[in-house]
Amino acid sequence: MKTRRAIIIIVLILTIVGVLIAHAVLSKDRKFHKITYKIEYPSEPLFEESDLDKFIKDSCGVLLGKLVKEVDLGKVEKKISTYPYLQSVEVIGNVRGEIIVKAIQHKVVVRVFNAKEESFYISEKGHILPLSIRSCDRILIANGEIYQSYKKAAVVEKKKNNILHDIWELACYIENDAFWKAQIAQIYINLQKEIELVPTVGEHVILFGGIDNMSEKFDNLKQLYIKGFKITGWNKFSVVNLKFGNQIPCEKKE
Repeated sequence: MKTRRAIIIIVLILTIVGVLIAHAVLSKDRKFHKITYKIEYPSEPLFEESDLDKFIKDSCGVLLGKLVKEVDLGKVEKKISTYPYLQSVEVIGNVRGEIIVKAIQHKVVVRVFNAKEESFYISEKGHILPLSIRSCDRILIANGEIYQSYKKAAVVEKKKNNILHDIWELACYIENDAFWKAQIAQIYINLQKEIELVPTVGEHVILFGGIDNMSEKFDNLKQLYIKGFKITGWNKFSVVNLKFGNQIPCEKKE
């Protein structure tokens, strides 16, 4: 029994070695003739394959037509990973002369318009991304008294009085809750550096304050929406104040 198992293992090893040798021989004079893209978009696409293809040509040079042995796919992968909209990338080649680029786009949770009339995105993992030339209409908006700007390869920092961090935390909460994702359209930072939320339904503004006790605030607001507004209607109030815990004072329209 042991002898038979040993023979099987030896045969498998020889087969694998044979395949590797055959691969090396066949690939020696083979050229790359095609690039195939397999891209996952967790949120609205910030780029198209043609955009990435142009980036690869600009940063890596022309790859098609080159011998397989002349292309360092590891270096190619490293350069492609600097494309700002990619969360991860893997580049592989096969014996058919095909380069396969597997990539996952960053999941965008909010688009920021700062007080300097600049705009950029923040991803779910806190990466700050440049504005895309592609139209992205279904993304949460944040604006108002925001003075931070886009910085290449920057990540949102968790530190005191960092407005971008608060916006990111809040946007992630909204993104991951189907009810609030459908209900909240805008995050606004007012002159007092407090957060206001603008809903998609109703003409009121939600004075959220800070992100402390965020879950509790949203739970209380949800009860108001489900029970209170069902009776009074959506358009009776101009301001809903969540700054005082379970008590939610609402300011009536004049």
